Amino acid sequence: MLLVFVDETSDSKFKDYFGLSIAVINHTHYKTIKDGFQKILKASHWDESIEFKGSYLFSATKGDTNVGIDERIDIANKVISLNIAKKNARMRFFYLRHKVDKKKQGEEYLKVLPLLLNKALPCVTKATKGSGKDIIAITCDYRSDISATQIHNAVEPVVKSKKFTLLEEVTMASSKFHTVGILYADIIGYLVARIDTISNDLELFENIPKDQLANNGKVKKLKTSMQLINKIKQLEKYEIKVS
Repeated sequence: MLLVFVDETSDSKFKDYFGLSIAVINHTHYKTIKDGFQKILKASHWDESIEFKGSYLFSATKGDTNVGIDERIDIANKVISLNIAKKNARMRFFYLRHKVDKKKQGEEYLKVLPLLLNKALPCVTKATKGSGKDIIAITCDYRSDISATQIHNAVEPVVKSKKFTLLEEVTMASSKFHTVGILYADIIGYLVARIDTISNDLELFENIPKDQLANNGKVKKLKTSMQLINKIKQLEKYEIKVS
């Protein structure tokens, strides 16, 4: 069975930035990933009632405030390292960025998700049929502006075209300690978005003297995000260009 997890990201400065992140994992690797993720959080004394998400990574005021930023980066580093197996990556990640009016993000989500899912899913062949290999389960982070049924209807044609059978219906889940797949999609999506937005923020770099660049908070965030994302073996990025 193939497990697919979906989350989206945006940016506080660039209001029209919209990123969609997909994490794909074979069910045989899921226990290793989930057990390892939760073990790392427990060892770091992260409050289990608070999700460990990307937007908390560099924040001293959000998330579990008893865990410092350096510790959070260390957690993210360890969590991402769980993806690295001896031969191949345990998870594959797919990311698509787009410029969208914030009020229309839900509408665009339904248009963009099938496009990215089409990139993320292999085609089922005779070799991959049997023993549930052609079953797919899709879980998305909760959004209040669209329903699970709308998402299901949007992605079902792609699932069928790839000859997968959808496990029941697409589900929505509020991210938390137990929704490890969604948290992975969130963290990777957040890191890619920070690299996109900070590296393309001309105003930021124009206003910082060269001798102060190394100590600038956003520049440090950019460098750390790049170091973390470079640990991902299988990450494909796409963009919808607005003419």
